[in-house]
Order: sequence, then C-alpha cells, then structure tokens
Amino acid sequence: MSEINLGIIGAGGIAKEHLKVIHSLRTVNLIGITSRTLSKAEELAKTFHIQNIYNSVDDLTNKCALDGVLVLVSADQIYNVAKKLLPLGVPTFLEKPPGILLNETQSLAELADKHGTKNMVGYNRRYYSIFHKGQKIIENEGNILGLEVEGHERFWRIADRSITQKVIENWIYVNSTHTIDLLRFFGGEVENINTLTKRIKEKKGDQFVASMEFKSGSLGTYRSHWYSPGGWSVTLFGNGVTVKYKPLEKGVYIDTNLKEHQILPDQVDIKFKPGFYRQMENFISLIRTGSLNHPGVDLSDSIMTMRLAEMFVHA
Repeated sequence: MSEINLGIIGAGGIAKEHLKVIHSLRTVNLIGITSRTLSKAEELAKTFHIQNIYNSVDDLTNKCALDGVLVLVSADQIYNVAKKLLPLGVPTFLEKPPGILLNETQSLAELADKHGTKNMVGYNRRYYSIFHKGQKIIENEGNILGLEVEGHERFWRIADRSITQKVIENWIYVNSTHTIDLLRFFGGEVENINTLTKRIKEKKGDQFVASMEFKSGSLGTYRSHWYSPGGWSVTLFGNGVTVKYKPLEKGVYIDTNLKEHQILPDQVDIKFKPGFYRQMENFISLIRTGSLNHPGVDLSDSIMTMRLAEMFVHA
C-alpha cells in the first residue's frame, strides 16, 4: 500500500502529541477522529486537517476504510475501547496501559490472537534516541554488566487530580510500568527476582525494592518510593563505562577518568515528544509489513511487564 489511512480515538493532550508526528509523515492520511468530548475532536480535526469527525467508535470503524487505528483515550477507557476494536482485525496502536489489571491485558492479548489483529502498545521510552546511543556506548566495550532503575512517583499529587479511584488503586500498573518496562528494555527477560514491598498508605504498596538477574547474566535493581521526591532515572554499568539518565530525557556517559560526556538526542526527539516519532514509524511499518520490529511491544509482550509489576504487589 502506498498510503496509510489512520483513524484516531481520543482527543486529549497525548493525542495531540501523536498527531504532531503523524501530520509530519507524508504517506499517512488522517481520515477520521472520534472522542467522548466532540468539541476536542473538532479542535484537533481543524488543527491537523483530519477529514471526518465521528460521534462514536462504531461510526468511525463502520464508515472509514482504515489501515490502522490509534486508541489514545484515558487509562481507564483503553480496555473497553480495545475490546470493541480488536475483533475487527484492523492493526491497532494502544496507549499504555492496555489494561489497568494484568487479567485485562491478558484478555486483550487473547482477543488479538484470536482475530489475528496486529497490535502495538505505546511504551515510547523504548524509542528514546539517547537510550539507543547509550546502549551502543556500553556494547562497544562489552556487555551490560548491570542496571539500576529508579521509578519514584509523585503520589502526593495524585489525589488532587481528576483520576478515578480504580486508576489510583492500580497506579503501579497504570504508571509505574513505564519504568518497570525499562528493566526489560535494557536488561532483557528476568531470570531471578527478589522483591520487597512496604505499604505505608496504599493497599497495593507504595515502597518497592527489587534485585534481579537477567537471562543475559546482567544484574539489576529497581527502587520506587511514591511519597519521596526523586523522579525517574536509569543507570547502566558497562566495562569501563557508566551511562546515566537523570532525568530520563538527558543522558551522559562516564569514562574511566571519571569524565562526563553528554549523549545528545536526535532531532526528532527534540522536535516531537521524545520517542514518539520512531514509535510511530514502527507502527506504520507494522501496518505495511505485518511484523513488529524491535524495540516494539505488543499485547503479548506487555503481559511480561505487567507480571513484573504483579510481583511487586504480591511481595
């Protein structure tokens, strides 16, 4: 196919960031959008020249000849929308989390498999150009020996936001899987893991520590303290080199003389929300070829990240 026709479901802030990227791709057409708040859909349609605005998901899928569809709704709505879409067989991009609970993600993966629906989940940090550059710096000297991921949440701010109770109660799946997924991105699959969890205020935990060994032989640690300021960071340990991302959008590597060197992002990660451009390129490639390229994640793969989160909850 020479051109790709996409439909958009959702019209919030994250949808706008995706649309900035899509609008820059010459061979992609935005042919329809729908949202629970039609006024927001109308605004985005005007800004990004989307051809049609629809009152519902059913209208969008029935009236548009779609090559692919993006589900960019709020976290508590993704599962319900995806349940309706996946049986249609249209290649589907889902913002994360695909399901607020592990069993929801498993259900969607089974549905996609049953109907042969190609899909992709938007773990956009996997596409940060500085992450890939840092990996190459490490690999030039050998294998990754170890990694540390810190996923501290600003949970004291959550109560002040208009978020449903279900989302708040399952924040580790909704938001912390951003950083938990980075364990798998940098380290690969986990062979052995030991977890400790404390429940100061939250029933499912708000203080998490884990040590692990990956199948590659690398060692890893994860720390997350939800009521302690600290932010998100990653440190990679190599042979004679250390790479640090704190915050995740800024990278440096440290040589054996303890000198720091900046890792600069590619232009697409400056012009657009970091990771979004190459993530969308991968989704378009999935539509064209039927294969999801590294470092892409589909629903089946997302289950592995959700299972890691589940280990923290049940520690």
